[in-house]
Amino acid sequence: MKQDSSLDKIVSSIALLCVGVCFVVWADKVTEWIAILFGVIALIYAAVKAIKFFRTDPEKRTTLPLLYVILSAAVGVLLVSRANFIKEAISFVVGVYIILTCSVQLLNISSLRRRTGLLIGSYVWSVIGIIVGALCVGGQFIIPDELARLTGVVLIIYAIVYLTGFAVVRSAVKKSDAGKERVKIEEAVIVKETHADAKEAKTVKKSSHKSKE
Repeated sequence: MKQDSSLDKIVSSIALLCVGVCFVVWADKVTEWIAILFGVIALIYAAVKAIKFFRTDPEKRTTLPLLYVILSAAVGVLLVSRANFIKEAISFVVGVYIILTCSVQLLNISSLRRRTGLLIGSYVWSVIGIIVGALCVGGQFIIPDELARLTGVVLIIYAIVYLTGFAVVRSAVKKSDAGKERVKIEEAVIVKETHADAKEAKTVKKSSHKSKE
């Protein structure tokens, strides 16, 4: 059972390592596939809701389930047919948001600096944020792809750390087991020698008694 569980842990760690490498190397494809998968799920949800809607008695039908069907179908079609566009659109929107937020922070820092004398280093994070936002807007920094790469790096690190730790623990357990076996053998030898010494002592005692007689 222990060997089976150890094998399962090693295989799962190697699988995580492979997934992490795929996420890092093919991040753009991975995010596309994930978007398509969510699109297919949305289409299936829309189909199930539509079937349920049309099976309901006309008197009991409401417009809300139909709205869910239309929205789910629209989202599903967009995700399946325009997965790459969706990624770029998300990055563009987030980039604009980051630029606006960091610009407001810069203005606030400038006004505070006049009154309190803040250091120039206070501008650093806002400037970095504006640069990242500009990269997102320009399509140089696709947020879903970068998140996929980051996830891949985390999975790779986790798998390597887990495998290394598992190997260390396993070697320690083997050494411990070997030490226990050695102690058992030594104890058995001591017991055997003790019995032999006791037997020899009895023999010597008997022979001494016989000689006295």
